[in-house]
Amino acid sequence: MNIKDAQALSGVSAENIRFYEKQGLLSPARNKQNDYREYSPADIAALKRIRALRMLDMPLPQIKAVLEGAEPIGAAAARQKERLEARSKELDAAIALCREVSGAASLEALDIDALLSRMDDPARSAGFFQRWRDDYRRVALAEHEKRFTFLPDEAVTTPQEFTAALLAYAAEEDLDIVITKESMYPEFTLDGIEYTATRNYTAVRGCPVASIACEVAHPEDFLPADVPPSRRRLMRLLHYLWLPAAVLLVILLPRLELFQQLAPWESLLVLAGLLAPLGVMSFRSWLLFYNEKHK
Repeated sequence: MNIKDAQALSGVSAENIRFYEKQGLLSPARNKQNDYREYSPADIAALKRIRALRMLDMPLPQIKAVLEGAEPIGAAAARQKERLEARSKELDAAIALCREVSGAASLEALDIDALLSRMDDPARSAGFFQRWRDDYRRVALAEHEKRFTFLPDEAVTTPQEFTAALLAYAAEEDLDIVITKESMYPEFTLDGIEYTATRNYTAVRGCPVASIACEVAHPEDFLPADVPPSRRRLMRLLHYLWLPAAVLLVILLPRLELFQQLAPWESLLVLAGLLAPLGVMSFRSWLLFYNEKHK
């Protein structure tokens, strides 16, 4: 049976099936004639077991150990129960703090010192702030991976050459690709995620070099779904704080004593001379080489 049949019978999405295969939890046979995956009843049973264990929020490495017989299901379930109980205590502490803060008439009315003291108590706060830190890392990683570039082996001047470049990249990186729109602005999916692509050119020692930039078609859907939207927005803001910091530096730079000793036109000339090449180089690097091959 094909992946659509496997999805219907197991209740696991095609995207997750491919993901579990990449993680080594599933190894379907290949059709010798067309190299398509063929899922057996044993694969469907394995997918149902994976689905059930994931509903317990069991980590994938532990699920793999259970499927391979390296860890008994009873021991794995007991370990997961301990994790969930610890997380429940952390959530209870966070809920209690939220309840207290929600009852305050204003920010000024809060006893900040007492609140901070309880937050600093490792017994109550470690899990709460650990989750915020982990969520930030996940959001920052998603922001980083929403866009990636790669250098094709051949020139890309036609839609067919663009398609060939994308297929070659997917084969090199062992990714499942489906071209949904062939053009100079193609649309495609990688491991079930929708992307669009553009071609950019730059000159290296006088020779034109093409770079392919791929971006997710639905950026908001690419962010971790289990992180609340308000928290995602805050963490995206924190992730891009370097931009206002750079603007602040530009504002403060002319106030340095070195600049104050120069004539106004000389200060502007020096400032432009410093910032213009930096801006051009930064934009060029982002356009052509940002997150090259998801690195």
